Amino acid sequence: MPNVDARKLREWSAAILRHAGVTDDIAACVADHLVESNLVGVDSHGVVRVSFYVDYLRDGRIAKEDRMEVLLDVGAIAWLDGHQTFGPRTASRASAMAVQKARTHGIGMVVAKNSAHIGRLGAYVEAVAAEGFIGFLCCNSQGAGQLVVPYGGKEPRLATNPLAWGIPTGTYPLVIDMSTSAAAEGKIKVKFRRKEPLPPGWAINADGRSITDPAEFYGVPPGSILPAAGYKGYGLSLVVDSLAGVLSGAGYARPLDYVHTPLNGFVFIAIDVQAVRPLEQFRREVDSQLDYVRSSAPIAEGTQVMAPNDPEVRERQRRLRDGVPIDDETWETLSRLAREAGVASQ
Repeated sequence: MPNVDARKLREWSAAILRHAGVTDDIAACVADHLVESNLVGVDSHGVVRVSFYVDYLRDGRIAKEDRMEVLLDVGAIAWLDGHQTFGPRTASRASAMAVQKARTHGIGMVVAKNSAHIGRLGAYVEAVAAEGFIGFLCCNSQGAGQLVVPYGGKEPRLATNPLAWGIPTGTYPLVIDMSTSAAAEGKIKVKFRRKEPLPPGWAINADGRSITDPAEFYGVPPGSILPAAGYKGYGLSLVVDSLAGVLSGAGYARPLDYVHTPLNGFVFIAIDVQAVRPLEQFRREVDSQLDYVRSSAPIAEGTQVMAPNDPEVRERQRRLRDGVPIDDETWETLSRLAREAGVASQ
């Protein structure tokens, strides 16, 4: 498994997308987003996605250019139709619109449908929090992606339905980025490619029995992912499906004749801290809160308690220094596509 410099990964990813017909600006935007996901250790949403995106482009399921349409823009609320525009473009525009509205109204909300896969949610809320706003983002697969069982069930009905929060601090933002399932399907895919077992409690087979072999998850009949924390994750998943799917008009859990789709519905909310309290005071108090929580004595000797986003910040520093580890299958695929795009030698 090679370690690859992040700059090379960006160059290759953008070139591959341009070779597939994507406009220069969107190719660069998508490549930046994917590689940043790898840098913070979220490999399931990194360059492993490039080959999937190329396939979707060839099938006409993702647009090669920006097709976004504003359906509604009134006061603190806007509604977008992505028309299959690449997710990093639609989500970045939605977050910018939400922040602009929050500056005027104290809060801004943008709902969107028919966006291509938006990727790692934490990247968007972190960027907003760095500007001094509280950010919230959730998304669904427009009713598809039914890989997750409801609590107490063994037949899948829901997607992984992730959500994320970004909170301003005096240093780097506090970021919560989580699926409402025990794991994102992309993480199971990474385990499968690396021939690593699944942790207990992630997935079950068609009979409802717990499994740890990712090959069994992708078998016939396929397995399903469990909700995070039992009924709690299940409840949160339904809330996300209602917001990202019903409110946006994108689509929600219902009988479908297909599983996979590259499309997301989502909701982005930005809250202006300054509209409520002085921003610097808020940042100081969140810092104080996090320092106190981190001061808890760790259970395992030689470790320390961390706050959300601490591991990602440290991993980014390490991978910028040492390179990004890429599994062999992904590296072979990326290298082949890069040769076809004319940016890698034989």
